[in-house]
Amino acid sequence: MAPHTRTRTGCWTCREAGYKCDEQKPYCGRCTRLKITCKGYSTKLKWKNASTASGPKRRSRDTPGRSSMDRATTVAERSPSSTASVASAPIAMEHYEMDTFYDWKQGEALIPSAMPVMAPDLPAHDRTLLHYWINHLSSLISASPRSIRGSPFQVHLTSMTCTPGALRSTVLSMAATHLALQIHDPSLRFQAYKHQCDAIKSLQQLLLDPIDTASEPGLATVLMMQVSARLFGDEDAEPQVANHLLGAKAMVARRGGSAAWRSSSNGRFLLSLFAYHDILASVSRSARPLLDYDCKEFVAVEDEPNTESIAQVLQIVARISGLQDTARLAGTRNRIETAGAELEMALLSLQCPYTTSSQLGQSEEQNVQLTAEAYRHAAFIYLYRVWRGIGAPHPETLIHVDQCLNCLERVDIDSSLISSHVWPLWTAGCEAIDLQQRSFVRARFQAMYRSRLFPSLKRIVRDVDDVWAAKDAEQLLGGEEGMKKVECMSVIRRRRGREVDLA
Repeated sequence: MAPHTRTRTGCWTCREAGYKCDEQKPYCGRCTRLKITCKGYSTKLKWKNASTASGPKRRSRDTPGRSSMDRATTVAERSPSSTASVASAPIAMEHYEMDTFYDWKQGEALIPSAMPVMAPDLPAHDRTLLHYWINHLSSLISASPRSIRGSPFQVHLTSMTCTPGALRSTVLSMAATHLALQIHDPSLRFQAYKHQCDAIKSLQQLLLDPIDTASEPGLATVLMMQVSARLFGDEDAEPQVANHLLGAKAMVARRGGSAAWRSSSNGRFLLSLFAYHDILASVSRSARPLLDYDCKEFVAVEDEPNTESIAQVLQIVARISGLQDTARLAGTRNRIETAGAELEMALLSLQCPYTTSSQLGQSEEQNVQLTAEAYRHAAFIYLYRVWRGIGAPHPETLIHVDQCLNCLERVDIDSSLISSHVWPLWTAGCEAIDLQQRSFVRARFQAMYRSRLFPSLKRIVRDVDDVWAAKDAEQLLGGEEGMKKVECMSVIRRRRGREVDLA
């Protein structure tokens, strides 16, 4: 079959290969027939160096030469060591077409029972979405304990969403997406799509202004796009081409670095949100974080003082990720041994104190302690994988698997901290070989999905099943020694061609 002129509305697999796509949903006929991965019709964004481009404009289809997709440097193509040039350069974002087809069904319109007084410029249905975001979804996505002040997303982002702009459109898109899952109203999918388009257009305009680029609403927009992509990305679609974390890093640098953002509570919240996602993303991609973190750079998760013990563990996790880059260099075995031993001692000496706060109930204080301990045991599992190249059924790994799962099981599924349990549950769960433990891990992720309705949680259950299948197959072929060498992240990258959503 001769290649077809590149389609602008087909699935991304056909578009990238230059073949005509019949645009069937959810998977096109060509991909189904050839038994290849159909990458779907989702939005694709690219962060690129604006010093080589005048703005977010597309090359005409009639212009010869490489396409804009080939020309632009994607975040996925950049190594961590090459990000400094991006941080010092102007920022731009390229927008590709979105699919406009949806298989709609008639449903009753959402009728709000009460409208918030804020944002009077919004139509009634959008005020409903904003109300849903502020009073419900902002609490669900938070990884910190519930307090009388409200979730950090409520405290720090609500005022920014009262005015029109990219941030408001982003949270409205998130609210419509989640509410569609909650009440099964398909018309909300169109609203989510519309607000996503508005958010991208507004962000493109914002990035043209150096002052707005370094503003708190600008950084908040990019970070919320990162959160949205992780939580609500299509289960079988290709991962977002845009790595919003790299764009966020450039925004932080534009303002003068982390120190310039710590002068306000909103800025500290945004920095801590970036650090949390950056560190966990470094685990997914098996590389050092985009920034270096210490006790000054990353004090608490979402800048909530009660989560300092969790942040202390994550600082060590960031150093373990950095060890992976060192391990790839020749002649560094002695350095790795020394660094690994130091990290092990840091985890052994780390105390996860029983937090005391007048803003937390006693049960939530205990949940913070249990969560911090689960993170610490998960960090041991991660360290032994990177440092020694071992996993279950090695006895040391199995001890920490048991302890980690025990801590997580003691936290009630309705706790607000459950949203932070994805990484430790994944890390210990993948190394679990006991059938009862595996049953708990699967049931826990399923319960988390029922309480949160985040599609990423359904995807991670499938990922864990893939890892277990790989480990069990390796055990049959190579015995326990072969099973120890199965690296969880590599299994998913090889089988699914993407990273694991851990945040």
